[in-house]
Amino acid sequence: MPEGTGGGRGRGRGLSRGRGRGRSRRGGRGGGGGNNGNKGGDSTTPTKASSKGNNDSKKPNEQTPTKAPRVDPIEEKMRLMGDQDVLIAFGPFIRAGNQDAVRVHQQYLSNNKQIEFINNARQFLIGQERRANETKPILPVEAKTVAEIEAAHGNNNSTQKNAPHDVMQPNLPTLPPGLLTPQKLPSLPPGLTSPQRQQQQPQQQHHHQGGIQNNNMLRAMPVGLGHNTNVLPPGPPPGMPPGMGLPPPQNNTVSQINRPPGMPPPMRPTAAPAATEPMSSLPKPSSSILPAPTPAPVLPPKESKTEPDTTPAVKTPAKPTKQWRIQTRCEEQPGRLFANDMPAASFNLAATAQNKPTSLIARTRSELTARWVLPLPYLRNRAIRRFEELKNAAEESKVTRPPPQNLTIRDALKTLTVGLFRRGAMDNGASSSIVSKEILCADSKDGPDKDYFFNIDQRTDTVFGTVPFYAPRTPGNVVFRLYFEDEPHVTLACGPCIEVVPNDSDYDSVLRFILSNFKSKKTNGMSSLSALATVFEMFKPRRTNANFNDAGRMAWGCVCEARKVVEQAAQKFVNQKEEIEERLEAIKIKEELPDLKSLNVSGGDNETKKEEDENDDTDAKNDAIMKDKFTNERKWREMQHAYSSILQAVVSNKYIHLLMKRDLLSTMRLEYELWCPLCDAFAPIPFVKTKFEASKMPGNVSAFPYPAGKDHYQMCRSSKEEMQQTMLGFVPQVDNVGEIARGGKKGRDFFLDLSSAMNEMYTNEYAVSEKVWRRREQVRAAIEQVMSNSREFPPGTKVAVFGSSANGFGSPNSDLDLCLSIPASAADFTNDGKGVEAMTNLASKFTAAGMRDVNTERLTARIPIVKFDVPYNDNGTEILVECDLSLQNPLALLNTSLLRTYATISPMSCVLASIIKRWAKSRDINNPSKHTLSSYGYVLMLTYFLKNARRGDGNPILPNLQWVDPQWAQNPTNPYREIAAKPKSPQTLVAHPTLENYVVNSYFYRQGLEGLQKYCADNNGPSTIGVLLASFFHYFAYTFDYKKHVVSLGNKLVEKEVKAEEDGWSVYKSGLAIEDPFELFYDVAHVVKANNFLHIKKEFALAYSKIANEAQSKRDIITGKELIDMICEPVSQDEGRD
Repeated sequence: MPEGTGGGRGRGRGLSRGRGRGRSRRGGRGGGGGNNGNKGGDSTTPTKASSKGNNDSKKPNEQTPTKAPRVDPIEEKMRLMGDQDVLIAFGPFIRAGNQDAVRVHQQYLSNNKQIEFINNARQFLIGQERRANETKPILPVEAKTVAEIEAAHGNNNSTQKNAPHDVMQPNLPTLPPGLLTPQKLPSLPPGLTSPQRQQQQPQQQHHHQGGIQNNNMLRAMPVGLGHNTNVLPPGPPPGMPPGMGLPPPQNNTVSQINRPPGMPPPMRPTAAPAATEPMSSLPKPSSSILPAPTPAPVLPPKESKTEPDTTPAVKTPAKPTKQWRIQTRCEEQPGRLFANDMPAASFNLAATAQNKPTSLIARTRSELTARWVLPLPYLRNRAIRRFEELKNAAEESKVTRPPPQNLTIRDALKTLTVGLFRRGAMDNGASSSIVSKEILCADSKDGPDKDYFFNIDQRTDTVFGTVPFYAPRTPGNVVFRLYFEDEPHVTLACGPCIEVVPNDSDYDSVLRFILSNFKSKKTNGMSSLSALATVFEMFKPRRTNANFNDAGRMAWGCVCEARKVVEQAAQKFVNQKEEIEERLEAIKIKEELPDLKSLNVSGGDNETKKEEDENDDTDAKNDAIMKDKFTNERKWREMQHAYSSILQAVVSNKYIHLLMKRDLLSTMRLEYELWCPLCDAFAPIPFVKTKFEASKMPGNVSAFPYPAGKDHYQMCRSSKEEMQQTMLGFVPQVDNVGEIARGGKKGRDFFLDLSSAMNEMYTNEYAVSEKVWRRREQVRAAIEQVMSNSREFPPGTKVAVFGSSANGFGSPNSDLDLCLSIPASAADFTNDGKGVEAMTNLASKFTAAGMRDVNTERLTARIPIVKFDVPYNDNGTEILVECDLSLQNPLALLNTSLLRTYATISPMSCVLASIIKRWAKSRDINNPSKHTLSSYGYVLMLTYFLKNARRGDGNPILPNLQWVDPQWAQNPTNPYREIAAKPKSPQTLVAHPTLENYVVNSYFYRQGLEGLQKYCADNNGPSTIGVLLASFFHYFAYTFDYKKHVVSLGNKLVEKEVKAEEDGWSVYKSGLAIEDPFELFYDVAHVVKANNFLHIKKEFALAYSKIANEAQSKRDIITGKELIDMICEPVSQDEGRD
């Protein structure tokens, strides 16, 4: 069956609700992803003719109006359907074995005429619709049961007499049982009478997608509300607590409600408003906000129908220019979103515990169904807030037409949108989605017949609905998101990850689509480069004897177009680089010119002011030029990185020869030899003998020789080494640590001496003696005494030590980090400014107690801090102990306890951490104030490395304390085991000190550490520490994928896409990202800037290269201490960063 014509590029809006990127054969650029519109940007679909007057009344010179022919409503409905919608509706009949449908499909397979096939399919659907109408019994409106409504919207095999969107989704999964009661829908509270329009047309039936719009519900709608909509009751019915939403069903025979699989209980109204910060202050619905509807005079149908759409455009309150997406985690969201009935992973904990898949796998262009659920209280509160905003705006602007006086369910669902996004997309909204579809049709001419299906379940106090989609044409991870288009930053619900994986027969169409995107030249090509790299990376045919000739031609065409994109970007980079250099040179020449004062020429005060203005203007120009220079270099670096991803995917895929010819692959391997990930750049092409810089940049494939020989590879390597020496100052050593360690006696002796020197240095300089521990405890006790005497804090408040002074990874010279631990009974003390006021008063007490340099500048920080020095008498010698005292920092104590446990079971990790921190400080990459990484970040990187490094028996070097199986920890044996899920109890769940509604799971294994201590001691061989130090540097210089993965102490590999989706991290950030062990939303490395990350990565490579070069050197081996000093050599000014 052919693929639909929609789903391509472009944006538009069609009558059939298409709102995605796509091209529609009938609708110009409108439509997309499964719902192509007939009213796109270039639509030429004819409109229905109209007739006025008659032939007898015409004037002599007046043309006789053409009387419009009678239009068959079924044919008109099918005509309005997009081609892709026809294919979606036609597909189930083929799968069901309908003879007429199979005949139409076989005819297409024989002649391959797609337009003729679509027209035949459309005529087939018209016939099916007519036969369904002829056999369908006519029932009174009052006799329409919910069971029939459910069957009409959920039965995949039944012929539907509904609006086009019902025809579009004949094979949707059955609605989750229990969301609709098998009884008739209960009537709304007394006093809500039917609208005037329904009284005028009692026989008209609207069986459309908006399930609540069926006439048995419309009869219970208040007067004067215009569109066929249900009223959101202004307040709770009598006897129900405020905010409980719509009245419960009058039939109480159902004792239990079956929810969709994995869906948690519906959110109660008390929690719904607090789901987001903007909603937290909303008033509960009451009659004072929305008065009960009163009878209104009968309005003409035209006025009634168009009233909601003619509301004047009022000026809404100003919003910030940039609002980041909030409510990114499923537990924070008020709604639920399912993809083909699969819930989001956060609510599929049972499947996670049983190691079952929590993501949906779909073929490209396969049918998807987004099923959404929202609590009515949340919708009501939001509708009230929007109502008040419009009302206030109308009063301020003095418009003649204020907002409607009553809110309906359509008002509550207005602009509600389901969008399909690439996982990790930074923003919601139509501009960021692959395709997005609003639940309600915004075109007043279409009416509610064009709405997507939705309905109310009054027993669960929710609204639910379904929207059909197509999977994207290109592979990758996508998700559904639910949001309001007028508030896209608020995420109402997220669906599970959908892994779009092409089948063997899909590669041709996928690559053809990417090739068309390349040739369209509508964008800079970055998205097409990324998509092509993903296809090459995922190419793993199920049948190795499959024919990929057509796909291979498309693949090579894509590679050629990718080279053109890179070549054009290279030329643009060079041109802008030359322009920037000319601008800088012009400013430099101007600065070198003599000023008036040096020539003894004075222009007075006016001339002096003019000179000052010129100097300010020069500084601004310099800043602008440097910004343009940085942007130009960044864009070129990103383009090179994207192209290198394609080459890397080709070189590393062992099946790629089935798709592309070997001679073509040889050229691409030669190109990849020029790529250096440390420089983030390609080396100049050595085969080009020209002075033009752009000709030596990647993309100029004509310069590469064919066939490629060993000499050509050596020329590429030499060019890369020359670039590395220029940009890095050294040629990186990339040989594996194992190869060096196995390099005979010299290799073994080398690492043995290095390990011995590391142990000795730790013992002499970093091990904390009992004397130092005693000093710290005495200082802590003295501070606690001053705090207790001040009587500023609740009884039971203690002073606790955290950070490097207590976690075992510090040194005798570490500062003393302390915090005031407020008892749980006085948890509210930190609110309302009481804590800051008490800290301010305590600071004055510190001064009176003899403490020095008391600094209160950081009392206004997120966690208030007082800095001071405590004089300590050490056998007649005064020592000043630097202290930082913070208020209520329980997570810092938790992190300290976790790291302290790691240090207890593995003293080897303390030795490694001391050398790594020494190296980082010496190389000036350990200062967060300068946008480099903190010591805590390096310790987390070391812990991550040790838990992933494996011993000879396959077990980890360091067990993961947050996930290790307690039974295994007590008696470690093969194999290593971890728990499926962390235990949750009042003892392990801790409220976040500053974030509302965020709970931290504080669990980690900390009891009975003897077994783990013995297990880790077995890892510590004579040369183990030296080998692990070299391996640590090698791993983070060459092995770790910074673009895709996150440093995390979780029980599985964490992808950046996941953190971007769940916590709003930047998926475009190609640098270092470190997840905090307990505050999972927090990126410990967020302060590290892009240039500093490249410098840190370079320092990892430099440290490893020094070790490898010395281990393989033919000269005499230097001592281990000399090697450590070489690695930790202080950075010079010549090595400083830009």
